[in-house]
Amino acid sequence: MAWYLLGREYAAQGKEGKAAYCFAQSGEIYEAFERQKITIEGPLPTYPPNGAKKDIQAPAKGKSSGKGKWLPAMILLLLLAVPAAMDLAKDNVPGTRNTTDTSKSASVKATPTPIPQQEAGGDSASGVKLYLSEGNWGKKLQQVLASKSSGAGESVIMEPTLSTDGKWQEWNKSVKPLVSVESNGTGDGKASLAYYQSQICSCQVADSTSLIPAITKWMSEREQAIVLQSAVQAYQKRTGAMPEKPEQLTQPYPNNLLPGLTPDMQEAFPQVVSKLNESAKAGKPQDTKQVPEAGESAQQPAKEQATSANSTPKSSADPLREPLRIVIDTDKHQLALVSGNYIIRSYPVGLGGEKTPQGEFVISEKVRNPNGKSNGEFGSRGMTLSDTLYAIHGTNKPSSIGKDESHGCVRMQQADVEELFNMVPHETKVTIGKGVLPPDSEGGSSPGTGGPGSGAGRGKPDQSFNLPLQTKEDNPGKKYKWLD
Repeated sequence: MAWYLLGREYAAQGKEGKAAYCFAQSGEIYEAFERQKITIEGPLPTYPPNGAKKDIQAPAKGKSSGKGKWLPAMILLLLLAVPAAMDLAKDNVPGTRNTTDTSKSASVKATPTPIPQQEAGGDSASGVKLYLSEGNWGKKLQQVLASKSSGAGESVIMEPTLSTDGKWQEWNKSVKPLVSVESNGTGDGKASLAYYQSQICSCQVADSTSLIPAITKWMSEREQAIVLQSAVQAYQKRTGAMPEKPEQLTQPYPNNLLPGLTPDMQEAFPQVVSKLNESAKAGKPQDTKQVPEAGESAQQPAKEQATSANSTPKSSADPLREPLRIVIDTDKHQLALVSGNYIIRSYPVGLGGEKTPQGEFVISEKVRNPNGKSNGEFGSRGMTLSDTLYAIHGTNKPSSIGKDESHGCVRMQQADVEELFNMVPHETKVTIGKGVLPPDSEGGSSPGTGGPGSGAGRGKPDQSFNLPLQTKEDNPGKKYKWLD
């Protein structure tokens, strides 16, 4: 009984792993009080995120409680025995001073809410089903274990890196696998767990190398979807109507929202337009924030958190739900491309100190090879800010990146500005200010480098976001005089 009470104490504190261990030790006592059971083969997590609490199912209606008659006597006996027993129990809980072998199998009962369809991503080729935790991997694990749709095979729960201030999901740095569940598909409730991050398990972590291709493919599909969605919304803002054909997003300058569309984007176009039309009819603002702030996901309905394996179409950008926007931090000399609280890309930039204006702008013009050059003072790409003389552009002075040497414009490395140009359409919001991006992680970064995950392709230029050139984007008739 002491194990059961200690488990309840840990559950109330959000220490789900310790609670699960205690409930496993309490055996029949737990089942008597909770009327739940699930079998897990493998080590239990030692300390899931705070707030990740199990949803305990109430007893089924119409069934009499055979144990109810002796419940008062058990409680009385517990009050006499629990002080010493709890001290003994704490010495054997994984994660406390004296730890036990966490490879011990446990039998814990829970019947969480099933995972709804339409929320998961999966790689059909590899058979791996991917689930994004969105801040609460413990609850997502509970849902995966309870889901009948997961079937046989491997389901992987993954999570982006959280910024040091806890406000941003740093997609650009990594989306890493946390834990995988492999089921035999027999419906007997048994599943084998493997852990990939040492901070969630006091055990030897598994090698996640084989999962990287599936995760990378999933991220690429989400990025294409949010770029397409942002371009459709930009077209609507400029014209007052939804595009009817994908070619309307790739018109020649000055209406060149995007350079071109990949085959996946062309295929997804009808579904993206249909989804946005449905949102408009329902009276939902298309740029309303839907991504939960850090720490809020536990309070969101389950249907907004889970993703159903292999059922999410390529047209879905989930969890990148908001239109892309640009945030520039003048203190850090960093430009971030974000969707909600997800940082998709981060680039080091050169600025002009007090000459660089602060405030809100939009991209009002996009031009390839400004002034007819790809290696001139503005580099190979330029994006005008709100029809002013300020712009985001390349430079032939790469040593100025990370410094205040411009006359007010935002300078970028060539590979970085070319990737950003591919991803953002006209009407993209641009915010320039001080302290608007998360602080550097421990160790920081050298000026002009941006640190881990910074630059084109999330720090891997060979994996840059590329679009085929399907339109004319230069403007030879204009002499650009941006404040370089």
